[in-house]
Amino acid sequence: MPIGDHPNQIPLKHNAVIWRYMDIDKYTSLLKKRALFFCRADKFSDPFEGTIPKREAEFRIEESRLRAEYLGNTFDEEVAKANIEGLIDLHKRYKRGVIINCWHINNNESDAMWRLYLKDNEGVAIQSNVQRINQAFEKAKEQIEFSKVRYLDYENSIWYHPIDYPHKGYNLLTPFFHKRMEFCHEKEYRIYHQIYDAIDNPDYWETQEHNKGKFIDVDLNILIEKIYLPPTIDNSTYQNIVSLTNEYGYDFVFEKSKLQSEPYY
Repeated sequence: MPIGDHPNQIPLKHNAVIWRYMDIDKYTSLLKKRALFFCRADKFSDPFEGTIPKREAEFRIEESRLRAEYLGNTFDEEVAKANIEGLIDLHKRYKRGVIINCWHINNNESDAMWRLYLKDNEGVAIQSNVQRINQAFEKAKEQIEFSKVRYLDYENSIWYHPIDYPHKGYNLLTPFFHKRMEFCHEKEYRIYHQIYDAIDNPDYWETQEHNKGKFIDVDLNILIEKIYLPPTIDNSTYQNIVSLTNEYGYDFVFEKSKLQSEPYY
């Protein structure tokens, strides 16, 4: 399936370095299945995921009023609010049908990401880049698309910005390219896929192998440039991770965390 290129997505340079931090169970699953897990947007912990900023909804109502005035029509605020409610319902359906795999944009390791995603020293951080990600999904059956995430004040901001987001038209995927400012530490890059059957059918996921999302095949040899090991890792755990990797037929380049480096004095 060809890689998608949505007109409203937020691009990232092909050589941009991205990371995925995971515990040992998720790493084992990645090796075994040769697939990344894409989670349903409506299963993320943030309730604002895939939603409309407050001012965006108000802006759409005001836009309807101005259009009515320009055309010489009577503006019905109740009808405008009903239209917004219908739009909100549609966004809720999209949250059910858009599945996402998240990465962290950073030229370097992140101590915060290690702490967030690893409960102990058993896990890894996969280093890749945007070009590798694109190439790694070229043989996937599903259409895969990508976007950098932009962070907003959901009380006081709207999506449009002349430089950061110069898209005036409304698009149902726009909410998935944005998150609240409180999550800006994630510096997120998203890989996503739309399942139209799930958007249209509220019972779709009850018939699937995984209720919370889907595994999508990926070429790990292309995807993974290096694997970094946690800063607290001991030699025994390091050997176990290398052995596990070899067991599944992979020979990746392993790097020790730079957070282990000794000071110069």
